Amino acid sequence: MIKLITIILFISVSLLGCHESVTVIDSPPPPDNELHIDGNITFQGEISWSARENSIEARIWADNVGTNMARIETGTCAFNIIAYNADGEPVWYNRMPENYICFDELIVYRIAPGQWLPLTDQSYLNGTKWANPIPAGNWTFKARAFTAEGYTVAIELN
Repeated sequence: MIKLITIILFISVSLLGCHESVTVIDSPPPPDNELHIDGNITFQGEISWSARENSIEARIWADNVGTNMARIETGTCAFNIIAYNADGEPVWYNRMPENYICFDELIVYRIAPGQWLPLTDQSYLNGTKWANPIPAGNWTFKARAFTAEGYTVAIELN
């Protein structure tokens, strides 16, 4: 009986030792640019990613669900892409290498009522050159931005 318990403990410890752990990170800093939204806008998005290739390709679009023309003013770096573990803790974000450039450029998106528009002028939503590699795992991705009024915009990307 003692041999059986010893064997079970040995196998359990061996299996636990093989588990790869991923470090939970602090909440990412806000993006360089805020969103200035005038109108009734909702956001949607999707992502494809590969830890092996260290790549992400995120697409974000805005829907005007109001009855008037909507307008979004922002810069080129308005969104963070964040990977979360099953407990909702951040494990990675699209932090650029130290010498990255976020151009100081005003982007204005105008969206007619009932229409949608892809936010194609955003930088660092796609790429393979990140400050930290994307860890392998089963993550939930969100895009996060902040409005000039202090609200958080969180967009599910999966």
